[in-house]
Amino acid sequence: MYKKAQAIDHAKIILKKVNSLKLLFQHFKINSIFIYCFQIFIVLTGTTLGLYSLGLQQLIVPVTLGAIATALTDFDDRLSIRLRNLFFVCVLFFSVSTILEFLYPYKLLFILYLSLSSAAFILMGALGQRYATISFGTILLSIYTMFGLGEPHVWYFQPTYFVVGALWYGLSSIVFYLLKPTQAVQDNLYNSFTAISEMLMCKARLFDPDNSDNVEQLLYDLSIKNSQVVQCLNSSKASLLTRLKASRANKNTIYGLNLYFLAQDIHEQATSNYLHYEQVQRNFSRTDLIYRIQKNIRMHAVACQKLAESVLNRENFQIDPNHQYVLDQLQSSMQDWIAQNPNNREVKNLLLILRNLKNLQEQFENLSIEQQQYRQNYQQHQDNLNLLDDDIHGFADFWLKIKQHLSPKSALFRHAVRIGFVFAVGYAISLLPFAKNGYWILLTSLFVCQISYFATKSRLKLRTLGTVLGVVLGIPILYFVPSVVGQLVLTIVFGVYFFYLRSKKYAMATLMATLMVLLIFNLKGAGYAIILPRIIDTILGCFIAWFAVSFIWPDWDFRNISNNIKKSSQATLDYFDAIVEQYLHGRNNSIDYRKARRAAHNAQIELSSMISSLSTEPNPNQELVHHAFRYLVYSHSQLSYISALGSHRAEIHDQQIIDLLLWCKQTLTDVLIEQKDIDEEQIQMKLSEIMLLSEQETLSDELLLTLKQISLLLETLPELLNLKSILLGLEIK
Repeated sequence: MYKKAQAIDHAKIILKKVNSLKLLFQHFKINSIFIYCFQIFIVLTGTTLGLYSLGLQQLIVPVTLGAIATALTDFDDRLSIRLRNLFFVCVLFFSVSTILEFLYPYKLLFILYLSLSSAAFILMGALGQRYATISFGTILLSIYTMFGLGEPHVWYFQPTYFVVGALWYGLSSIVFYLLKPTQAVQDNLYNSFTAISEMLMCKARLFDPDNSDNVEQLLYDLSIKNSQVVQCLNSSKASLLTRLKASRANKNTIYGLNLYFLAQDIHEQATSNYLHYEQVQRNFSRTDLIYRIQKNIRMHAVACQKLAESVLNRENFQIDPNHQYVLDQLQSSMQDWIAQNPNNREVKNLLLILRNLKNLQEQFENLSIEQQQYRQNYQQHQDNLNLLDDDIHGFADFWLKIKQHLSPKSALFRHAVRIGFVFAVGYAISLLPFAKNGYWILLTSLFVCQISYFATKSRLKLRTLGTVLGVVLGIPILYFVPSVVGQLVLTIVFGVYFFYLRSKKYAMATLMATLMVLLIFNLKGAGYAIILPRIIDTILGCFIAWFAVSFIWPDWDFRNISNNIKKSSQATLDYFDAIVEQYLHGRNNSIDYRKARRAAHNAQIELSSMISSLSTEPNPNQELVHHAFRYLVYSHSQLSYISALGSHRAEIHDQQIIDLLLWCKQTLTDVLIEQKDIDEEQIQMKLSEIMLLSEQETLSDELLLTLKQISLLLETLPELLNLKSILLGLEIK
């Protein structure tokens, strides 16, 4: 019996270990970062240890560099487009490298070609993110070509080896894609729901009575979180759209599409605002109402995070049954408070919030019930395949996208000109005797010189710091690890870490890249020789990049606050117009409505980015910065009020309220777009009319909400216009 018991215990231990290994494997299987790093590990192992074991040491450097450049062009897409992209990359790599090989003896022509072609490739980014990544990789390959120029070899050797590296990475990327083609969709949806969860957590802070003195700061934080959500939703749309273009959309893609639309709807409700938060804290800080509202918002945030994790783990989502109880308690508490304070009109604002919370709860509950139907009966959802397509359709579309950026008013055009300048100056300096490895100047400038001054400035210190640390650590590594195999192993390790860190911690990524390049060049016997020049070249490259963004059409000469404000206002009013149409003719989720909503939020992101960059400019105008940040808060509030109307849009038949809605839309258009003077007396009359209508006991919740949102839009309009006037006055000066 004792031995039998021991055997059972031993079996349980083994079973527990097996289950632990299964869980670990499951974790790695859904971890896209681990999968990507594993892919990079295989690629670099093949280009280093693989070639070394075959006795092809001379191919290690160009093949590895070709693979790295291709990895930086990698872009999520369906299989057919991946194959097409790989073909284009191979053709571009071979062509660009070959042209530079032939032009190398003719220094003036070399500089002209390098400068003009790099600027042209940057402009190709106007066609879309896919083309921007391919263009960047091709520019990078141009610099990598310079690593081997002047060495004795047949002209087509280096271009061919680059293509071999590109093919090796491209084929490995396709294999990993085929193993899990929906990985990018899952990751983007996970990021979207996680961002919405963080946004809801941020919004919950507005219902903390202890934060009554910093409401504007909290609203600004909320606008930043909103920008992050919109960016995540845009990424989700892109990954879904490319798969929906395939010959047949499968059930998983359709289910992902439904989740994307759900995320959009939750986002619209999360951005909705029904009140002035200062008044809520002033009127209800001694009650339990705002605490219960805060608790409900946080529970919805938790539900969004739980949904995000269920998407990533490919599990069914189940809402916590306690959510409904917490919501019911809020409703009961609100009813009790109304009974005790029957004449207080402010509680109606909280009733609107309660309604919104109920809608969110209903959407989560519906998802819990219907998600299996989405997967099994996906054909009935084919009508949702109407996502906005931003791809190129014919030469006319191609020229239209390019033409709008052929002016200094375009940030992309200015960036292209700066890249052309830094490449011309950088290569000219590399011809000087002291710049033995001057191509590193170009590489530094390429990575540091970003499209905005703010991004460039932030990378200057990080790039220099990472390079210096890399050199300091590289010297003992070269000394204590003299064997070729050991250095190749470390090259793989540093390469994997570089790709892991490049979008997370730029300084650390630069450190890893420096160590990787030091070890690769040591294969040519130049490891120690490039240490000091590497530091000098990095400093020169950073200085050239800083000079370019500071003096060649600097951002502050083209920020055009007036144009940014007008563009944002127009997009918000287009969204408002789409909502009003549905109040007149009935609710629908047409592509025109979704397009208007997306454009409004994207325009808000651009406005936020422009205003955030003001404080990073040299000698910033603090008064301008202060008023610009306040304007952003009020602008986002207006969008939030309109989002609330969109969240509850439904056909109404009360002509008096329809007239108020149309008048509000026309007034906003007149003063924000047509630049007409605001008639504050008339606005006060309309607000009084709204107040009288709101007091009618027979008024439905839908009509009450509509009136409330109109009043919020009108109440904040004078201050929004005042801030706009101040900003434009300061900008002109």
